[in-house]
Amino acid sequence: MRFLSIMINSVIFLSTLVIVLRYFRKEGHWDHERGKTAFRFFTCQSNVLCAVAALFMALAQIKGTIPFGIWLLKYLGTVTVTVTMMTVFLYLGPTMGGYKELLAGENLYMHLIGPLLAIVSFCIIERGYMSLQIAFLGVVPVICYGLLYLYKIKFAAEDTQWPDFYGFNKTGNWPVSYVAMVAGTIVICMILRVLG
Repeated sequence: MRFLSIMINSVIFLSTLVIVLRYFRKEGHWDHERGKTAFRFFTCQSNVLCAVAALFMALAQIKGTIPFGIWLLKYLGTVTVTVTMMTVFLYLGPTMGGYKELLAGENLYMHLIGPLLAIVSFCIIERGYMSLQIAFLGVVPVICYGLLYLYKIKFAAEDTQWPDFYGFNKTGNWPVSYVAMVAGTIVICMILRVLG
C-alpha cells in the first residue's frame, strides 16, 4: 500500500506540474500573463495545493513516516480538489451549457482524474483518525478563496477586477453563493472524515 501511495502521489504531482507549466505557454512561447490568469481559478489553485501535498506525501512515504503536518496538508488538498470536482458536476456543468469543455483536454485531469486520485489515495491508503475539529479545517481554503473572489469581482479597483467567471454574483446574490459553497465544503469534509 505504501508503494501505491508513492505512485499515486507522484502521478498527482507530475501531472499537475506539467499542466500548470503549459498554462504559462502560448504558441510555443512563455506567456507570464496567461499563467497568472490561470491562477485566478480555484481549479488551478486547488490542484496546485493538492500537488504540493502529494509531493510531500510521496517523500514521506519513501522515508517511511508521515508527519501529521503532511497528512493534514494532503487532507486540505483533497478537500479542495473534491470541491472543484463537485462544483463542476453540480453547478458549472448545468449552468454553463454542459460538460464537454469542462472535461476536455487538461480539464479532464484537473476536474476529474486528479480529484479522484487524491480521494482514493487519502481515504483508502493514507487514512487515519480525524477529529471533528481537524475535519472542519478543510473549509478554510474555500473561505479564503471565496473572500478573495468576492473582493476581486465586486470591491477591487476596476482595472484589477476579475470577471465573474463562476457566475456566483450574476443575480447580485453573492451571499447565497458564498454560504452555499461553504456549506457544501463542510459536507465534503464530513464525508471525507467518514471515508478516511
